[in-house]
Amino acid sequence: MLYQKFLKQIERKKQKTYLLFALITFTGLFFSQHLVHSQQYVIVDSENGDRFTGTWRDGTETHFEIEYQGQVLRLPLMGHTLNFTSDIANVPDQTAAKYYRKGLTLLELELPELAQKRFEAAIEEFPRYPAAHYQLGLLHKANGDNANVLERFRSVAILDAANFDLVPHFQELGNAALVSEAYAVAVDNYQLILKYYPEHVSVPELSYITGFLLVEELEAYSEGLPVLKSAIEQYPDLSSHEKALFLIGKVQAKTGRLENALHTLQGFVMRYPVSEWVYEARLTRAEVNLKLGRTAEARNEASQVHDMSADEAIRERAKQILDQTQWTVYTVAEDLPDNRIQAIVSDGKRLWVGTPKGVMLFETAFNNWLPIPDVPQLINSSTAKVPDVRAIAANSEEVWVGTRSQGAIHYNKLTREIQMYPPTDGFPAWVKDIKMDDSEIWFATDEGVVRKSDSLFVYNKRQSFIPADDIETLLLMPTTVWGASAKGDIITFDRETEEWGSYRSTEIEEGTTIVGFDTAEDQMLFTWYNAAEKTNGYFRSDLDGLNGKSTTLHTGIEDEKDLRNIYIRGILDKTPVVTEVNEILPVETPDPPTSEFSPETEALALEEAPPPPTPLVLWIATNDLFYTHHTRSSDDWEYTTTPQIVSGELIVHALIVVNNRAWIATNNGLATINVQ
Repeated sequence: MLYQKFLKQIERKKQKTYLLFALITFTGLFFSQHLVHSQQYVIVDSENGDRFTGTWRDGTETHFEIEYQGQVLRLPLMGHTLNFTSDIANVPDQTAAKYYRKGLTLLELELPELAQKRFEAAIEEFPRYPAAHYQLGLLHKANGDNANVLERFRSVAILDAANFDLVPHFQELGNAALVSEAYAVAVDNYQLILKYYPEHVSVPELSYITGFLLVEELEAYSEGLPVLKSAIEQYPDLSSHEKALFLIGKVQAKTGRLENALHTLQGFVMRYPVSEWVYEARLTRAEVNLKLGRTAEARNEASQVHDMSADEAIRERAKQILDQTQWTVYTVAEDLPDNRIQAIVSDGKRLWVGTPKGVMLFETAFNNWLPIPDVPQLINSSTAKVPDVRAIAANSEEVWVGTRSQGAIHYNKLTREIQMYPPTDGFPAWVKDIKMDDSEIWFATDEGVVRKSDSLFVYNKRQSFIPADDIETLLLMPTTVWGASAKGDIITFDRETEEWGSYRSTEIEEGTTIVGFDTAEDQMLFTWYNAAEKTNGYFRSDLDGLNGKSTTLHTGIEDEKDLRNIYIRGILDKTPVVTEVNEILPVETPDPPTSEFSPETEALALEEAPPPPTPLVLWIATNDLFYTHHTRSSDDWEYTTTPQIVSGELIVHALIVVNNRAWIATNNGLATINVQ
């Protein structure tokens, strides 16, 4: 047929179009077979200036037939110019058509730059001119300008895809972009094929390829998910179905469609039980079950994968999930006022929990979780608005609550009385930490340190010799009070002389900020971070700050939240020292002869190193990991990932270890794990 004849001619001559007896112009230069037989409109321009539009019927080398106003006309090719379109709205006016014909003539004369100007003039005159867009696309392609090629061919597809087989062009552009890892450009080209040529033979495989690129390379999940779903529904027999089904489940899990993810991945495991992705699919199911609070299901799935797989990376990931099943996370669903936990303190078997929406009390004995709301309601209703709780201290007789903007609140357990210490009475508004012992209560605030015994004492730079004002945290010891400021200063207070001082250690680098203090046996502990060095870690020393040693835990951390959120607790290590089974016992030898001490040997004895510190068990919580370290061995470290809460970024705000459990305050709930 005439279409096929011109197809071969155009392929042979590239961009050239020739006038034989008449200049015949087709808007579609690469018609596929199924388009050849579809209805086409033809615009006939005669040499005498007449123009009429009809429906194409047939053509030979000398004549063509069209249906015009109910009649079939058979006209000679000579003396007529033909333009084809599938949309009457795309029929150009005569001025635009004139520019276009001149452009074709200039192509024949091998003057592409001048031809380009004529095609651009045709489009300026008539923007909906698909043939002109197409010719410009070919010219840009010859110049290697792929960006403009894509935009011109995109216009052609939008205007008149039915008359142009642009698939080879889009495939060529997409494949070139894929090779150069320009994945967004590749997807752009492939999606044009999927949209405008849905019946093309390349569409099944391209549907999968496009979905894979969107999901894996571009992480455009909202776009990629429907593409992959459509692919597996329409073309389930392709080999790519296996990977696509797996990725759909992964994306559903990643984007919070948790129940859908479980269903999809279960179907994947059943259909492809020996797939290279089957273990990852099962571990993803375990992670989803964790997020849904189905700990037993998560543990079962991860345990099976850990036992079956020989891949160390898979086994390590399964172990991490098994570690996660040891965590329990309490949220507003378990009567917390808010998921953002800002302070926690133990009160025997009970826990006081501070949130931006007030304080709450829970009974935790025998692994219970029982809300005790009456006292918290009394405290929360004592202020004009619900207090934003940032610090809590409690003992058998009283509870102190520090707030973000309303000062401090005191609750007497014996009399059930509430006493306020508001900013209107001169008490600092923001209480960041509270520590108490048998004789005094100390408050770290943004305006200095407050000490309460029989009366209140306020220490700040304006009226005392305290080295810093904005104090983040405190530590009380029998003779000394330690504090750390927001700017990184470590301050001390001698409780006997009542004098303030500063503390420095060569183990602590300049620019280091202290996060929190603790004591364990004969040692002081605190965690630190250094924003300039992008490091954090912990410091361990004698109770007077001497013989200190700093240990760096993480390096190269860019996010300051991950740097600064690091907390430590420690207790005496009572685990027995294990003797090596194959240890060779020393052979008994006679005691060496005794001799009297000389002054020199007595001096050497006095200069002996101090005994090693008491061995401790340390727990350290960060935004990513929860560590256990036995200090008697530098290599004795264990860790598990911090609890993967249902949604959102996990940020740790506090840590306590009490009654054989660690409690971690996070921005997404209160997490606990057995530390025995």
